Amino acid sequence: MSLATELNLISREVECHSLKNCINPSEGLLGVFFHTELQQAVNKADTVPALMKQMALQLINEIPGVDIQIYTDGSKNEENQSGSGIYIKTPREVRKIKLRNPDNCSVFRSELLAIEAGLEAILNENNYRAVWILSDSRSSIQHLKDWNNVGDRTSISILKLLRHIGVDHEVHLQWIPSHVDIYGNEVADNLAKQGTAEPLCSTPSLTFDEIYSIRKNKDLKTWRVPPSHDWYKRSSPGGSIGLSCDRADQTALSRFVSGHLRSCSFSHGNKVFPVCAKCGVASASPEHILSCLRLSRETFETDPLLALDFLRVSGLMDGV
Repeated sequence: MSLATELNLISREVECHSLKNCINPSEGLLGVFFHTELQQAVNKADTVPALMKQMALQLINEIPGVDIQIYTDGSKNEENQSGSGIYIKTPREVRKIKLRNPDNCSVFRSELLAIEAGLEAILNENNYRAVWILSDSRSSIQHLKDWNNVGDRTSISILKLLRHIGVDHEVHLQWIPSHVDIYGNEVADNLAKQGTAEPLCSTPSLTFDEIYSIRKNKDLKTWRVPPSHDWYKRSSPGGSIGLSCDRADQTALSRFVSGHLRSCSFSHGNKVFPVCAKCGVASASPEHILSCLRLSRETFETDPLLALDFLRVSGLMDGV
């Protein structure tokens, strides 16, 4: 790493990733517990929200009043502005924190930044038994649970805070479901959304994964722009994929509208069919085929299933 720094190979725009364990494997994280399920395992996609809420509230209501509850959440809007929200309930007071994170910061990292800020906020608290971090990001808790493989700056900071607090107090990182009307979670969610509108004080570095995601999204947007040629006109990218037909018909439609047919050949610089299946004319142009079938190019876009029926009846599907 020092050699890379001397050679100026490290960009300040990319956050450094540590390859060293910040926690001694022989010691571990004493007093820190990771809970990625409620009191019984549930699948959010298959469970009624009211039942999810009931199970979560049952767990939350069993937390002693002398414990600190920290609800955390992350948010990102359409302009790629991100924020974190933290709702802290101590035995004596309630605190609300909203943060603006770097533009293009992932929601996953915003969740971690919220956990970090919540732990930092209680460092000077006294007279409490345990800390409960209640997060709707199961992936964040799973990530921190696998602390042997953690290398990003935010997670390392969290692990050090957990180790420090865990010396005198139990710390529980508990997953809770989102959007089931749990008060603390809803407050944290609103704070995170408000955080996206806060002014950006500086331009912190992004992680490699976040920069990769930005580049990938730009490439996908470029790829989804259809070519300008008339035969590629579609109402939206990947139009044939959304049709209610089998794979063979989807392939046939895509090849017909693009002109990429095995039966076509080049003649004087133009693609032609060997023969028109309807009138028998040799070296028939695509325009001739459409004229004989009484179809237009627009039909392939407005009514592709009708166009497929005409092609099938005319025997042109065999040339796909």
